[in-house]
Order: sequence, then structure tokens, then C-alpha cells
Amino acid sequence: MNLRLLFLAVLLAGVTHAPAVTYSKRAQATIGSDTLQQIEAGIQAQQTAGHRTYNPAYVFVVDPKTQRMHVLARRKGNIVTTLRCGTGKNGLGFGDAQTPTGFFTMGGVRIAKNGDTSIQTGDTKKGVSGIYAEILYPPSFPDPELRGQVPNGVVIHSYNPKASPMLRERRSKRLVGRVPCTTGCPVPMIEDVKKLLPYLKGSAGRFDADARPNATLQRLIKQGKVKQYTRDQLGAGIFIMGEPAKEKNPDLGK
Repeated sequence: MNLRLLFLAVLLAGVTHAPAVTYSKRAQATIGSDTLQQIEAGIQAQQTAGHRTYNPAYVFVVDPKTQRMHVLARRKGNIVTTLRCGTGKNGLGFGDAQTPTGFFTMGGVRIAKNGDTSIQTGDTKKGVSGIYAEILYPPSFPDPELRGQVPNGVVIHSYNPKASPMLRERRSKRLVGRVPCTTGCPVPMIEDVKKLLPYLKGSAGRFDADARPNATLQRLIKQGKVKQYTRDQLGAGIFIMGEPAKEKNPDLGK
């Protein structure tokens, strides 16, 4: 049994009743009934872990096979938007340049003024800008030392193509949405960043306690160029599924 299946088996353990949410035919066709059931199982697992009021309005579903992110309005059972989304160039997993699989909760969210993709929002890398939304191991995760932490440094973020030659190439070749091209993070197209803003603002949870803003980012926050969104309770559900798309051109995404 691989890591992903083991993780999902843990999420499904103890779930004894069918999910109450009714999903639209489009959501079932696009995301898949099995994945929707796994999402509901993940949410119920957090309730079983003691977070009984956990009932996220939105779930962010990343599909590496199609290189898309679907924002699911869970209580209505509808997909409210679908965005092109780059994933890890080394596929799925918890290794170098891989996108982790499974159910996560949303951590803290940082958004640059008006979603400006030139303004840094990440802790260390200048290329992480515009939006920065942590995904965290949930309270149901088997290893208690990892609960509430960012998996392998992977967050949802935008990027500034002027920050490095690699990011300029990503932008110029329009790799996002075509092939896996990131160092593991789910990364939307720059043009699509503003579409995510209301859903990210409404989905924030706590920041990973170990992910503290560096001096540069603290200054931007004090200047009002970056706003932080947090809540005491768990944030939205994040579910990363599917298999990564196969690169047709070996020169892309390196």
C-alpha cells in the first residue's frame, strides 16, 4: 500500500455515515464521485479528531493530471471556478519538487495589495508573491508531530516572473496549466490570481507556527502592502488528487 492509499485509509477509518452534501452532476463528472467521497471522509475525520464545528465552505481540489485547480462551493455542491494550476515537476509525493497527495486543511493566508503578483508574500523566496496560502497536515494526520505544519514547504502561491530566469521561462513558455513545472507548490496562472482572492480570504485558518515572516515580509506587512488572513479554527479543505500530466517536451518544466 503506497503512502497516498495509506493516508486515505486513515481518513476513512471511523466514518460510519454517508456524507450529507449533495454534489452537482458537473462536480461529480469533473472531480469524480470517489474523490468527493474522500473529501467528505477527510472533513468527517477532522470532526472525529475533535474539531466538531469544522464545515468548510470551500474545498480546493488540485488535479495534477489536468493541471487544474477546482474551487468547490461544498455546501451547494457546485464548482465555482476552475483555474490552470502548475504542480510539481517530479510528480506526486513528499520528495524534492513533488506535490503531496491527500487531504489538508488551510493555514494562514497572505495576499498582496490587490493581489499584485510583484509583491513578495512568501517567507524566503522572492519569487513567491501575490498570494500565499498554507496547506497544513490536518489534526487527523497519524504523526502528531506533523499536525498543523506545512508539508514539505508546499503552499498555494503565485509568482513574480521577474524574480529569476526559471520563473521568466515558466511565464514565457506558459507552462502553468500545460505541464508539471513547479518545485511542488500548486501555482495558478498570474492572470487567474484575482479569481482566487475571495475564496482564499474566506478559507484561512492558522499559520504554521514554525513559518514566521522574515524581516522583508514583516516590513511589507507593516507597510500595508501585504495583508494576513487568519482564523482560530481550521481553514478550508485542500485535496490533491490524480496523476501528474506527462511532459511531451523534455525541455519543459526543468
